[in-house]
Amino acid sequence: MQKGSRASGTDRGTGEAGLGVRARDKKVTVRLAVAGDPATPPEILEAMTADPSRTVRRALATRRDAPGGLLRALAGDPDLKTRQILVENPTCPPDVLVALVEDPHWSVRWSLPNHPAVDVEVRRAICRSTDEDLRRLLAERRGLDEETNAALAGDRSPNVRAGLAAYTDDPEILAILITDADSKVRVGVAQNPLTTMDRHRLLANDKSAAVRAAAVQSGKLAHDELQRLAHDRSVNVRWWLATWPTTPEAVLRVLADDPHPYVVTQARARLRKNP
Repeated sequence: MQKGSRASGTDRGTGEAGLGVRARDKKVTVRLAVAGDPATPPEILEAMTADPSRTVRRALATRRDAPGGLLRALAGDPDLKTRQILVENPTCPPDVLVALVEDPHWSVRWSLPNHPAVDVEVRRAICRSTDEDLRRLLAERRGLDEETNAALAGDRSPNVRAGLAAYTDDPEILAILITDADSKVRVGVAQNPLTTMDRHRLLANDKSAAVRAAAVQSGKLAHDELQRLAHDRSVNVRWWLATWPTTPEAVLRVLADDPHPYVVTQARARLRKNP
């Protein structure tokens, strides 16, 4: 038994030595096979991150059993496709994702909020990022932790705060954002399915016509609010009210005599569809 055990160890050592030799073979196809071989040990895989072939490095980036050192090295790979594959690897660890927050290409950065390994440290890095679109993509994720919600609610960009307003599932954040100075953010609150009828009533009386129109499009306004908005000073608000499928017939009849022809056309067309 002992002799057999020694033989097995010798065979394994020879196999690893063979993989090491093939990892330096001149043929890309040979090195590619080593990069995808489950038997290739971590130290050989890590050495292959310097392989001159991007095809080999891309194969390394797909490995779900890849050692951390390999993934960290590939985060700085000059080949864009390699980094794109890396950020799509579900086993890519948080510290590598943090490094990719500063990736030079938007396609890599914008993939980060959806990654299953994103943790609070990755979210902190995204909140600190200068990429407004990346921060907005994070803001549009549900189930964010309290710290991240607070950071995004105070973000310098109204587009980021508007994204948070439209998608957050935190009622306290909605209560903060409904008072935001920027109308884009209050429009986002109107678009959020968790916004209550009482808050929609507030939005229907907002100073911004864009917010009042968004309140109309929520379909959650009481009949008395819709009747009042039929006389709104903004043609845009009245037009949306005439167009929106949930507007009651009684309100459409008021809009059918609106002073603006665009509103009249929409209201009368709706009435003809509902004889």
